[in-house]
Amino acid sequence: MLERCAGLVFGFLFRGSEAVRVRDETLGGQLAQGFNWLWLHLALSDHRARRFVEGFADIPADARALILSQEDRIQLTLTSGGAWGILPDIERDFDDQSLESCRMAFWLDGERLITARRHPLRAAENLRDAVERGDVPAGTAQALVRQQEQFFDLVEQRLAVLSRELGKIEDEVLADRDHIGREVLGPLRRELSRYAREFSALRGAIYRATTARGAVLSSPLTELLPALHQQAEDLERDAAALSDRARLIYEEIGSRVADNTSRSLSALTVISTLLLPPTFLVGAFGMNVGGIPWGASPHGFWYGVGLCAAVVFTGWLVLRRFRILP
Repeated sequence: MLERCAGLVFGFLFRGSEAVRVRDETLGGQLAQGFNWLWLHLALSDHRARRFVEGFADIPADARALILSQEDRIQLTLTSGGAWGILPDIERDFDDQSLESCRMAFWLDGERLITARRHPLRAAENLRDAVERGDVPAGTAQALVRQQEQFFDLVEQRLAVLSRELGKIEDEVLADRDHIGREVLGPLRRELSRYAREFSALRGAIYRATTARGAVLSSPLTELLPALHQQAEDLERDAAALSDRARLIYEEIGSRVADNTSRSLSALTVISTLLLPPTFLVGAFGMNVGGIPWGASPHGFWYGVGLCAAVVFTGWLVLRRFRILP
């Protein structure tokens, strides 16, 4: 009998369309009154929650090992009447600013859904808030799918923000403004790449679970997974499209930086070429030997300056003649 659940973050006991919030000390009494299904959300950072999972014999040994492990690979296993695995979510911090990826381990059967996390999760807590507002899932499988839909909604909203930011950067680049550097795009590209990987991994996990040899068709999740797979595919495509767009902008900025660098190097090369002959003449006139032209003339310095100017002008004409200078 499930009477206590140490390490419980939150839990709900569902009777029809009614959701009753339960705590560790009230769980046994609420269960005695009857229920349709149950959702318990655990914090694996609490050693008591880990002991609860270890001692809950109804969870298969493989599922217990997966929940308690440090595994971050998204995966899904269907069983007759149940399922377990690891699904993606977004970490939630005190300032509600974190956008880092996180994981939620789960096990379910027809009457019980147990989810566990190492860090606070946005999608899971959003689903909790929806349940408290009266938006009650129809069962354990529907609750798990609803959690993933909350994750999809969060990512979709974030992709809309990233799309607007990319649009602003693209407008600046196309307007030939040089203050935009490639470092601006770095965080956006990393985030978009992470979302694309998350959805690709989720699609792969769903595909393997539903098409593997001997796939279980009697799992509560079986009928709900195709729609989840389609949503993941759509969002993966959106994230990949934005990632490609960011890459093209990144390459455009890099091309412009290379052009500016090339023009600068070209200007420095021309200046060096024009100054090389006068440098040689000045060095030659500076030798401490006899026979220096105009050495005894009171106007020798100005003759030397004029000669240097004439050499520079001649070099400039030669460069223009061969179209090295515009």
